[in-house]
Formats: sequence, C-alpha cells, structure tokens
Amino acid sequence: MKAPRIACVIGMAIVASALHAQIITDDFEFHQVGSFPGGDWNDIADRSVDSPALSPTMSIIQTTDAHGNPTNAVQTNQEPGTNGFYQYVSPEVPFHHVSMDVRVDSMHSTNAGWPVSVGYSRYLGEDDVNANPQALIYAWTGRVWNLFIAPGNGRPAVDLRMSGPQFTLGRWYTVSLDVDVQTGMFEAKVFDALSGNLVNSLSHTYAQWDPEIDSFTSITSFDGGNVNSPLQGQATIDNVEYSSTPAAPCLVDFIEDGSLNFIDVSQFLSLLNTQDPSADLTNDGSWNFLDISAFLTLYSAGCP
Repeated sequence: MKAPRIACVIGMAIVASALHAQIITDDFEFHQVGSFPGGDWNDIADRSVDSPALSPTMSIIQTTDAHGNPTNAVQTNQEPGTNGFYQYVSPEVPFHHVSMDVRVDSMHSTNAGWPVSVGYSRYLGEDDVNANPQALIYAWTGRVWNLFIAPGNGRPAVDLRMSGPQFTLGRWYTVSLDVDVQTGMFEAKVFDALSGNLVNSLSHTYAQWDPEIDSFTSITSFDGGNVNSPLQGQATIDNVEYSSTPAAPCLVDFIEDGSLNFIDVSQFLSLLNTQDPSADLTNDGSWNFLDISAFLTLYSAGCP
C-alpha cells in the first residue's frame, strides 16, 4: 500500500520533519504545457559544463499514460548536450527511494550516449554533473537497463547490467532506485507500468562505500547526449515519487517480486494450510477465514 499523502501543493507534495524525512511527488498535471516544469525543479543545464545544452532542456507535454489515459508529463529535448532536471533532497537522511515512470521515445543508433537515467547526484559546485558522485539507472544501447554507481573521491565506478529482458521503445516503465546510506546497498528495479510486474532488477552493495562522506543532494533524470553528435535520444518522465524512509513491507507479496498475482494467492493458501506465521495476517495465533479476509483486503489494495 502506498503511504498516505501528508501534504499536496499543485500536484507536488513535499514534507520535511525535524529528522529530515522528506516526501516529494509530482505528476506534472498542474505544470504549464510547453514550459519547463515549475516548483522546485531545476534545469540540468546549470550543472552541465562539458556537454551544455540549450535551456530549457525539458518541457511539459500532453501525452497518454501506460493505460492510454491523457496525462501531462515532462519530455527531454532532442538537442545535443545534457538534457534533464533535478530537485534538491536532504543529504542527511539514512535512506533514499526514488521512482519515476519512464518512456524511452527514441534511442541513439550508436554508442553516443544514453537517452535517460533516473537516480541521484551530489553536486560539487563547478564540475559537470557527469563528473559528480552519482547513482543512476540508465537506458543503454541494446535496449537494456544498467545501474551506474560513482561515489567519487578517487574510488572506482561500477557499471552493472540489470537482469531481465530488453525494454520496448514507446512503452511506460516504472524505474525505482533505493539506497541505504548506512550500508551502501542499492536496490534497482524496473516494473512494467501497465501490469505492475517486475521485469528488471539488481541488488548491489558498493564495497568502498563510506557513510561518513557519501551522500546525495538531489534526485535527477538526465540524458547522455554527446554535444558533438546529432544522434540524440529522447525520453518522457511522469509520476515522480521520492521518500527518505523505506516503504512498509507488502505483507501479501509472498514471493517478493514486487507484484501481486495468482502465485502469491497460491503461496498464501499453502502457508495458511501449514500454519506458517507469515500467513497469520490477523496476528491472533490462529489460521482461519479471518486471515483469508485480511489477505483479500490487502491484495485488493495492492502494493507500492
């Protein structure tokens, strides 16, 4: 189940507590079509030194979502250089979760760059965003998703292929990246936005992660267009969600694949039959129709 919205301001919610907990959501429905998204979004152009693009590098468009319904979303320009946006988050939190609906509209025909990435960066001032510490899921030639982690301070970057099938151009996916800042554990997932099924995933703990110095200061999405190449990809972003606290576990996702289907139903009934504690959803020490009723209620509500 999704966490309740605590505040909402024209399609975007931002909540901060004394412990630096933060929630950001934006579906872009209340931004002006044809313009760069307003509010707290910033154009990546002001962080692009080595591969500058003409600002604004993104704009709000009218399109359709994964279900074919009309929606506003934000699309990168097909211009040479780095196109994208970012929004500041607190670097003092122990956990980051970000997800964005992503549609890759076109790809480079050669290894000239990547059409979209989703994740985090830590801006160091005058350097180019591509040289800053970052953790990103990005789309690459061959229509595959990769996880890239570059914490900086002279440590090696890792570039890892995510497991799962190739993505389809023009199809919506929900791309999500979780970071445990204390351990350097990264959880990368890509879901089919229409069905909600998990299609690509990767877990990786960065061996040289140091929680004393490693942090991120923004959520971001940007491309890797070569400023000297006319071969530019394009992507569309919608439904941004960020939280600095882990999502509550989904009690009825019994096979833990990020989606709910008949396999979870079968697994629940099997565990109920053997009186497994995980099937005691009412937590009363009994396994009966009350647990089945609780399962059906939770199943209908869905998972994050």
